[in-house]
Amino acid sequence: MKLKVKKLALLMSGLFLADAALVHAEETSDLGQITVQGQNQAPGVGLIQADDSPKARSSVTREAIEKMNSTATAFQMIQNLPGVSTFDFDGTGLFGGTLRVRGYNANQMGLTLDGAPLNDSLNYSINIQEFADPENTCDVFLTQGSGDLEAPHVGASGGNIGINTCDPRDTLGGKFNFAVGSNSYNKEFLRFDSGLFANGRAKFFVSVSQAGAKKFKGDGSAERQHIDAKAVFNFGGGSYSKLAFLWNKMDNANYRTVSKADLARFGYNYDFGNTPPTHLTPVAGTAQNEATSNASILNNYQGFNNNPFENYQVSMVNHWQLSPKASFDFNPYYIYGYGTGGNQLISVSEARGANLIHGGIGDVNGDGDALDTILGYGSNISQTDRWGITTKVNYQLGMHNLSGGLWFDSGTSKQYSPFVRIDNNGNSADYWLRDTNQYLKYADGTPYNAGRNWSTKVDAHTLFLQDSFALMNDRLNVQLGVKRQEVQRDFSNYASGLTANGNGGDYQVNQKFTNTLGNVGLRYQLTETQSVFFNAGQNARAPENNANTGLVQTTASPGYTTAIVNGVLVARNAAGAIVPLRIGSPSVGAEKSNNFDLGYRYAGNQLTLSGSLFYVDFKDRIASQYDPVSNLTTQFNVGNARTFGLELEAGYKMNKNWNMYGSLTRTDSSMSDDKVAVRAANGTATTLQTSGKQMPDTPDWLASLALQYNAGPFYATAQGRYVGQRYSTLVNDDKVGGYTLFDLGAGYRFNKASFLQTPTVRFQLFNLFDKKYLSLTGPSGSSFTTNANATTGTNGAAIAAASAPVFYVGAPRTFQVSFSSDF
Repeated sequence: MKLKVKKLALLMSGLFLADAALVHAEETSDLGQITVQGQNQAPGVGLIQADDSPKARSSVTREAIEKMNSTATAFQMIQNLPGVSTFDFDGTGLFGGTLRVRGYNANQMGLTLDGAPLNDSLNYSINIQEFADPENTCDVFLTQGSGDLEAPHVGASGGNIGINTCDPRDTLGGKFNFAVGSNSYNKEFLRFDSGLFANGRAKFFVSVSQAGAKKFKGDGSAERQHIDAKAVFNFGGGSYSKLAFLWNKMDNANYRTVSKADLARFGYNYDFGNTPPTHLTPVAGTAQNEATSNASILNNYQGFNNNPFENYQVSMVNHWQLSPKASFDFNPYYIYGYGTGGNQLISVSEARGANLIHGGIGDVNGDGDALDTILGYGSNISQTDRWGITTKVNYQLGMHNLSGGLWFDSGTSKQYSPFVRIDNNGNSADYWLRDTNQYLKYADGTPYNAGRNWSTKVDAHTLFLQDSFALMNDRLNVQLGVKRQEVQRDFSNYASGLTANGNGGDYQVNQKFTNTLGNVGLRYQLTETQSVFFNAGQNARAPENNANTGLVQTTASPGYTTAIVNGVLVARNAAGAIVPLRIGSPSVGAEKSNNFDLGYRYAGNQLTLSGSLFYVDFKDRIASQYDPVSNLTTQFNVGNARTFGLELEAGYKMNKNWNMYGSLTRTDSSMSDDKVAVRAANGTATTLQTSGKQMPDTPDWLASLALQYNAGPFYATAQGRYVGQRYSTLVNDDKVGGYTLFDLGAGYRFNKASFLQTPTVRFQLFNLFDKKYLSLTGPSGSSFTTNANATTGTNGAAIAAASAPVFYVGAPRTFQVSFSSDF
């Protein structure tokens, strides 16, 4: 059974036509607090709520979150919202996923948890499965386009997402949740709430959980251990402090990306194999090559395609109400992260001598010679220590609500790629690569690094000022703001590998990116239930730190030659004297965007509606190309670009039992320049024609429709989500078609029994019709290429060789059953 796009469009049209009629039919509205029980449910059942901000903004509340899967990520929580295209590797959230908003990639969106920034400070990537359990998440909001001025981001050119956790309960008790499902899915969650103590001023909660699932294709699994904790102290008079702690440890197996040719040859379930590599029997004086003898399993062994990582975060919110008109916020945080990833089966070539980096490496397999190529376990490690503080002052001066603040963030990250030995059963000497004693060493005793060996110090800060005031008898709200942001990045490259290359020398790059950004927002209240808004805002995003790699110039030229002498890469002039190495300048510039929104909102008893027209003008838009084998991302400027479109969302309460939510998005995102250069085999560089082409991985249409039925303790849900066609290359010579997914859910709350206050059983069925679909989106960027087909010149010579795009395949039909209760 298939539902065509036209049918989904008709359903969506029917919803919005019904909404339009109700805008004039309703005479009263209730904009107060939304309740979540029974017949008092608000329109949209938690997928939309009334908003008075003068910009495009959507949100999901606890009412909807509690009906989602037990390991749902924030990206899954907002997947029905306008402008949002999400992809999750297996549907559970345990293997991670990412999203696009108006064509922005996940690492172009700022993300916060209780106000603390979550984006990686180097490449702005988001490992969304690391953060708060859904049982502790109260709401997730999305600002499409213009980000919030006070948001602590310097890499958000597309807006921001905020996750807010629930406060501890006032009463002693807790909550548990047990869930099972397809592919050996399981989750166990337990939370304890202290209730109020210290004369009713303090309370806290602590929760622990563990979850796991096997891959739906191939070998491998995901295992997650997690702790959330939060304490609140109320000082009275509107002042309070909130201290939060999060710890997460995961070990995720990777899914293999596939090309269209792979799918045609091997089928939809093509994945990594389970045969481990084996060593050759060492033979002295004979050159042995284990990469050749294991050629069929290189990049093809699941046991060495995993992503173990661990992180924790401590953050604090301090709000001081200094007077009825003045308040001060002081919010410090600390973040630690460590993880590995990518294809972890690598080879090293035994070679030792003064003409190799650090003197090379000697006998790895112990046969007495240095002639062999040996396989081992290695990975790209990232380790980050980061702290910061956000501050804000609010003051009511007459009709003006003034606010200003400072955010400061400082972090040090090490990114390196060690090598440890393996046995013939696929076991490594150190799976997490924490034990430096196990690392393979160069001749001079320093750890060998197969690929990257970088250290980056990042200091970022923003200063913002904002004024909000009302005119025309409080019907017109005006918001004016300006933000000054600065990123100071000190990047150090340390020689890696064995031979002279772009990373074969030590060098430093010191960069500063400074931008002054403005924002103007207007909201006019037409009636008690209707308003219009306009917003114009600027965003800026510094390039990622990998734009500073591979800058050592080693090509011989008149008056400049390079060679490795005593293990160090040196350069000489025409006279033979040693001169400084030539270090190229980073070629990727900062990305800037101007965002414009014009919208309309309606908020009533039966209907909540929001719609906006948007236009985004990019300057030096950055495109990313992610390689899941190396776990590295390259980036480049594609020039100016523009994005425009339409977003609609509505929640409609049909009667006391039936509720509906729908969203619809049309996006056009095209490049304006020809700035993408490729190099032919003969070394000739050619600029490809990209002007007028659509940005890859930007669906032309998005639509969702969700229905919910409530009858006393029982509820049932059904939803459909359509993602339109997307191009997969910068020159638009390849694309993937759209797809529609359907999910079902149901739940029943039993009467209180013994200590069980809210015993509830839930059932969910995902991808009801077992739809097969593809996604370009990867965890740190997009796996699109410049061109899928070979390009030739007028003389028939190759200009750009074919580079096939690779895709992740969507998860098949799966289910979950859970039992939970407060106590």
